[in-house]
Amino acid sequence: MADTNQPKTAESQFERNMRREMEIEDALKQEQARHEAAVKNMHRLKALRLARDAELRTCTEQPTNA
Repeated sequence: MADTNQPKTAESQFERNMRREMEIEDALKQEQARHEAAVKNMHRLKALRLARDAELRTCTEQPTNA
């Protein structure tokens, strides 16, 4: 009788390990997606800042007719 419970216990342990591995893989994929989104946003903000700075530079460099 104890032998019949052993495979079931081993199988449930295997299933728990597989589920845990899937959860870890999912968490890693989510973290990678968040990281990629953050990097993309940093590049977008940098481009906006550079464009704004370039526009401010051209406005201050143009002589005014006063």
